[in-house]
Amino acid sequence: MKPFYTNLKLPYFFINHKRFVDRTIRRILPRSLFSRSLLMILIPLVITQMISLELFYGNYLSIVSRRLTDTVGNEVEYLHYQLKQANSSVKYRQIIRDAQRYFQYSVYVYNGKLNLAKKHKKANIIGPVDELLNQTIADRIEEPFIIDWFSIKDQVKISIELKQNVIEILVPKKKLTAGSFWLFIFWIVGSALVLFVMTSVFAWVQFRAIRRLSKSVEKFGKGIDPGDLRPNGSRELRNAAIAFNGMRERILRYVKQRTVILASVSHDLRTPLTRLRLSLAMLPQTGKINAEDQVQDILEMITDIEEMEQMISAYLSFARGEGTEEPILTDILQLIKDSIAAASRAGTRFKSINISPNLPDLVLRPHSIRRVITNIFDNSKRYGGEVEIKVIVKNKGIEFIIDDDGPGIPLEKRESVFTPFETGNTQKGTGLGLSIAKNIIQGHGGDIQLHTSPLGGLRVIIYIPK
Repeated sequence: MKPFYTNLKLPYFFINHKRFVDRTIRRILPRSLFSRSLLMILIPLVITQMISLELFYGNYLSIVSRRLTDTVGNEVEYLHYQLKQANSSVKYRQIIRDAQRYFQYSVYVYNGKLNLAKKHKKANIIGPVDELLNQTIADRIEEPFIIDWFSIKDQVKISIELKQNVIEILVPKKKLTAGSFWLFIFWIVGSALVLFVMTSVFAWVQFRAIRRLSKSVEKFGKGIDPGDLRPNGSRELRNAAIAFNGMRERILRYVKQRTVILASVSHDLRTPLTRLRLSLAMLPQTGKINAEDQVQDILEMITDIEEMEQMISAYLSFARGEGTEEPILTDILQLIKDSIAAASRAGTRFKSINISPNLPDLVLRPHSIRRVITNIFDNSKRYGGEVEIKVIVKNKGIEFIIDDDGPGIPLEKRESVFTPFETGNTQKGTGLGLSIAKNIIQGHGGDIQLHTSPLGGLRVIIYIPK
């Protein structure tokens, strides 16, 4: 079915345009997460500094420049007025001395006319001070004038044309400057660089843990064991490293157990298959066969087939593990009661049952957990006599304590019995029950331990976190 916008030209154009923009942005942006993070830090920092420069210094420079030019304009207007009113050389010299003394201006009066071609030449300075000064003088003086910012290094020459002569006023540039602009720029850029470097160092330390995690995952994906990853960095990165270590350990255990199964299947099945082959070879090949004479051989072959079926069923159960069962919110109290009832029907004798009434509901795979409990009960029934079970709340999770009065398991074998095909005793069995139970419990984030029971047998402690 075609998208709805295929018949609409305008939305289709915008969609194609968006794809083009996305591709262009992806080509421009750096590839690594560290570089993109630095870019995300740098761009807002630069924008913020530019806005600060415009709002603070731009506004400040405009206000101060207006005030300075107003002051200079008033003083130039006063001198212009006084010189126009002077009617003697003595008066001229007095005005010039007063201008130097009170305003720090150098004033010259000479005959001639102004070259107005230079009037609109723009000064190469930062800020609006040249335009403001030109506007201020124009508002206060009606005669033609020229403002020259270039002829004298540290002074501004203001030339005003009168009827018979020209007044030339030299104003110190420091009276028209608001301060060192470049010093402010250096402060803005320098502080931004310092902040950027500090942030970059901090980000590099954090992303170093991400790079280490990425390399470990890449190696492990290629079949190379990178070893345990040391958790460091922020809490999220530490949790990720811990989760990776747990995943790595579980996958390695999974692969090792499956390898052991493949190596053991042929060994365990070879004995019953040999007996079947021998029984078939012993059957008469000619003449009449008396069925009654073959009953014992047939029963032995049936026994061998049942043994093979039992082995294959155990192997499949172990290989299947938790299967495709999805975790759901489960009533733990009801699950335990059902498991105890089923075990009682199967012949398990319970000496005492102590279940906390306030067990919380947990999100887990109920059939897998029931399978673990049932397996523990079956082992207790097979190797022991009576069973005690206690279920309590611990650290917001649930702890199962199951005791029996059987022979127990020697201390030196309590770790090895969780290995596939280890039974911990001389009785017949596949040795997969506890391995399956441990896989299921660890898959729920819990743990299973074996201890000596007060009843003299084995104590199994199972903890499932919330």
